[in-house]
Amino acid sequence: MSAALALSLDAPRTETSAAPHTLHAPDRTWPETNCYVDLWIELLHLRGLEPEAMLGFTLRQDFEGDQFTFFKPKAADLEALYGLEILELALYEDLESHARVQAERGLPVLVEVNAFFLPDTAGTTYRREASKTTVGILALDPRERRLDYLHNAGRFALSGEDYDGLFARGELLPYAEFVKPCGPALAGPELAGAALALLRRHRAHAPSANPVTAFRAALAGKDDAFVQRPLSAFHAYAFNTTRQLGANFELLGSHLAWLTAQGAGSFDEAAEAATRLSQEAKAFQFQLARAYARGKLVGLPERLAGAEATYAAVFQALDRALAAG
Repeated sequence: MSAALALSLDAPRTETSAAPHTLHAPDRTWPETNCYVDLWIELLHLRGLEPEAMLGFTLRQDFEGDQFTFFKPKAADLEALYGLEILELALYEDLESHARVQAERGLPVLVEVNAFFLPDTAGTTYRREASKTTVGILALDPRERRLDYLHNAGRFALSGEDYDGLFARGELLPYAEFVKPCGPALAGPELAGAALALLRRHRAHAPSANPVTAFRAALAGKDDAFVQRPLSAFHAYAFNTTRQLGANFELLGSHLAWLTAQGAGSFDEAAEAATRLSQEAKAFQFQLARAYARGKLVGLPERLAGAEATYAAVFQALDRALAAG
């Protein structure tokens, strides 16, 4: 079992057992991104690896007609950089028993669960409403009904009724995966070189048209009824648009800054533009909230003009840096 994951369940935790990675620092514009990326950041952090290296995939985010791409690290990138492969876990009996087998092997299980039973979501979904989210199961004790897991920006524990609720068997079993070492993790210049090669590959597959332009057009096609819906509709729309856009580009900025610090290129200008886009997405989210409060959409799409231009600036600066390298 990996030493990073071989931590005892003897002392139940309801807070993180170690400081979250700096990509989850509270002073970031988007301290949390989405459940899957956040989980991988902390899983790599627990293993003593550098999650910044995997983030070149953020270049490929697009606007998908009604939402920005729910961005996730590519399995091939994780294998190339960290020697980790993601395998499907067949749940031919039940989640609890199969997760226990893998946890005893030191292999984290990634599975979608109901956040209603996750105490780390207190104040949002915990014991309030059903919501699917991905967790990483690190260890479990069926007799004591305790679970050690990764979720969002940290490592947590739950027990008792929450354990029972999480593992209650429904009509359909969830889709589950497990993470298995398949080779050595890269480090130092070798890691930076591989990350740069992946960045170039992802640049070749980035959208050919500006996704912020597409988002602006989609929003312009809506009427006031769109922003006269309940507050829950705002939260869902913002999560899948402004938050995915902003968090994605803040991570890209961190990736480019990391590459620069590693001596793999000079990406300062592109990193600054990506960070600025993340901040503009947060500002626009507040403007979107005000539109919901007023029940009026007029003038809102036009306020994406700055973010539209910044998106273009990110890629212009990136292309110059890649050409210079």
